[in-house]
Amino acid sequence: MKQLLVLIFCLMVSNIQAQKKLSGKVVAAGSKMSIPSASIFLSNTSVGTISKEDGSFIIEPFPAGRYDLVVAILGYETYIKEINSNQIPDYLLITLTPKATELQEVIVGNFDKNGWEKWGDLFMEMLIGKTPNSYDCKLLNKNAVKFRYNKKENILNAFADEPLILVNSALGYELSYELISFEYNFKSRIFFYQGHPLFKQKTSKNNRQQIRWASNRAQTYDGSLMHFMRSLFRNNLQNDGFELRKIIKNKTPNTSITINGQHPIQEVDMLVDIPLTGDSIAFAIDSTTAGLQFKDYLQVVYKRKEMPSAYIRANRNVQIGAPITARLFMPDSNKVVAVLANGSYFFGKDILTMDYWAWSEKLSNLLPLDYRR
Repeated sequence: MKQLLVLIFCLMVSNIQAQKKLSGKVVAAGSKMSIPSASIFLSNTSVGTISKEDGSFIIEPFPAGRYDLVVAILGYETYIKEINSNQIPDYLLITLTPKATELQEVIVGNFDKNGWEKWGDLFMEMLIGKTPNSYDCKLLNKNAVKFRYNKKENILNAFADEPLILVNSALGYELSYELISFEYNFKSRIFFYQGHPLFKQKTSKNNRQQIRWASNRAQTYDGSLMHFMRSLFRNNLQNDGFELRKIIKNKTPNTSITINGQHPIQEVDMLVDIPLTGDSIAFAIDSTTAGLQFKDYLQVVYKRKEMPSAYIRANRNVQIGAPITARLFMPDSNKVVAVLANGSYFFGKDILTMDYWAWSEKLSNLLPLDYRR
């Protein structure tokens, strides 16, 4: 009888696991013709596939969690759809819209000539970063990047009509990165980028290299924004080595300057030296999602890791031996940022990173959502 029960249970588990797959077909809008060789992947993971000659595809097994499904191929608009592993559709028909040739020609005509010579170094610094890992990163198709500078607004935008291919020899990954948005405001010094990476593990030459990659990944993860978000989801910030405090912007007269007999008003940061708990800034939305919401600025200190020397060299006001310290800011404190167990978070423009994370959270330090410490 026990053997029968075990057999029935195993069959049930096997059947449940077999259902964790996503299948469908990729077709062109209008003609409904099948599109082969389209790249289909879950953003920020190593899970992906290519559509067959008849446009069909299967992603199996589909990992637990919620992901952005990305479908991309040259000549068509990128397709993005959120998929939850608990609500996988039986069959997904994906319709891709061809890019408008006329619109592309107009846009291309507005690109800066010799754009890479003008902006390439800034692009690499802002997107790839200047972290220790960045020196082992190589962008293979930099010619795919085009730039447009708006002199009136003092804003630089970058575009790519094909996935950017980045080899990260420090972490042992090759990234195929669908660049959605790249914007740097020289006036406010606010940088925003958005894209969808697909990770591919590099093949190690030997066991020593594999150990090096594992060590670099662990060091990169510790104190990262992904680490923070995962810890926040579990409400385990203090045990994981994070400390939170509020920063308030106080408006006070600048007594060192006098204009027309008056001191101009300046904003001064005031740190409220009272540690916050995770549940004071986050709450459960449902069983798979936490909501992050706070006013003012949030200081995040990771006590178990010191600021790297590369960051200290770039920021002379940071003391040697200081712990990892970053700030978070929500421009609209009425909004809620959804955080998932794997560390992903949504509505990226609704939360800004500053200080250490503004420097470190670049592609050279990017880890896939399926990374485990």
